[in-house]
Amino acid sequence: MKKSKPNIFVYMLAYLAILMRWMRRSTLGKVVTAGLLIVLVSGTYNHLSAAPFFADNAQPKLTETEKVELKGKEEVAKKAEAQKKEVEEAKVAAQPVTSHTYSLVVTKSAYRISLLDNGTPIKEYNCAVGRNPGQKTKTGDARTPVGTFKVESINPSSDWVSDEDGKGAYGPWFITLDTRELSKGEWNGIGISGTNKPEGLGRASSAGSVRVRNSDIEEIKKFVKVGTVVTIKE
Repeated sequence: MKKSKPNIFVYMLAYLAILMRWMRRSTLGKVVTAGLLIVLVSGTYNHLSAAPFFADNAQPKLTETEKVELKGKEEVAKKAEAQKKEVEEAKVAAQPVTSHTYSLVVTKSAYRISLLDNGTPIKEYNCAVGRNPGQKTKTGDARTPVGTFKVESINPSSDWVSDEDGKGAYGPWFITLDTRELSKGEWNGIGISGTNKPEGLGRASSAGSVRVRNSDIEEIKKFVKVGTVVTIKE
């Protein structure tokens, strides 16, 4: 017949009884009682260690073979993680770098300037062009030239003075266009600028240059630089 293990409460009652006697006896009795107490504590520990809860949670000791296998699995996992990282970095590197190439198109008949990014219009501005129609042929003909040009310079123009419109006629910025190929030196000074007469926008009202609101020339300036292509068409 299988013997059942003592209940934990039996041990607790024994501890209590020993403690009460230990406090009443002589020094020798106390020494003996302390020894018995140690034995009982040791037995209790062994009893609890054998319980299923503690046995299930005990960390098993690995054999040398199991240690080698575990180390191998860890190395494989590290290599797999490294390969995954390399693949992700390669994907990022393979993605095309988005660059912006801005340009401007002025449509004289519509009194509009279109801002393009890589050939795609992204914004439009109302403008004024030369008050006389047709292609520019000489200085003072009040015509806006038609053709493809490049920005030659970007100049602060708040203090510039116009014979017709006085100081501030060109707003805060004047974007000069390189028109030498078309003009052959017969005329120059054409560009895109602000204005001190916004009521003239949307009409053929300038002396030849393209004019926009001062707030618009501030914005356009952010997208253009020397060399930016500007196309002017009828």
